Amino acid sequence: MTHSMQVPLSYADAVIGAAGASISYIRRHSGATISIQEGAPGEMTVEITGSASQVQTAQQLIKVFFCLTLHQQFSSY
Repeated sequence: MTHSMQVPLSYADAVIGAAGASISYIRRHSGATISIQEGAPGEMTVEITGSASQVQTAQQLIKVFFCLTLHQQFSSY
């Protein structure tokens, strides 16, 4: 199964992480294969491949990293 997600470039650091730490964590814990490509202007495409369970876990982890980034942005105000 393959699923693509469009991610705003402003969240690229959250998904990829310092030296790729976040994306490595997502790959390791979900078991999915994840590739990142340039998408539409201002976005990147995250392609997740694996079993339905692996894809779902990877999607959830990506959303967690989004939420953490949002929380950090709003906490600084």
